[in-house]
Amino acid sequence: MLTATLAAMLLASAGPVDARLELLPEADRLNVRLCFSSAEPHRLSYQLEVRSKGHAGTSRSRQSGELTSGPETQCPLNNRLGIAPDSQIEATVTWSVDGQQQAPLHQSYPATQPTDSAPSVPDFTPAAADHLFVKADSIRR
Repeated sequence: MLTATLAAMLLASAGPVDARLELLPEADRLNVRLCFSSAEPHRLSYQLEVRSKGHAGTSRSRQSGELTSGPETQCPLNNRLGIAPDSQIEATVTWSVDGQQQAPLHQSYPATQPTDSAPSVPDFTPAAADHLFVKADSIRR
């Protein structure tokens, strides 16, 4: 709880809308949460696609919606997935601000690093070893 609170306090926005995709492992579950906030109201649309692979097979689910963002953080999607030790989860969010498409958010569990090159700065900043966050600023200025 404290980790999530600290992560929220550390977010800063260069654009009008902050978007955050969180994958939070908890025992045999993975919490998937999508959050938005902005200083001024903006019309947002989003689609989350979650793909999972494991010994039991594969699955894919999609959820989408629209909202008007504001200064209070809104988390329209907050899902829990059952995971096995061999589970691989890919979550991708496509979204737009006031009708303008934004860069997709992507997160994997377990987190993956490229193996063919030197380590690079990841697109996410883990708040702790068991919390994975992806944060994006909208490109609309």
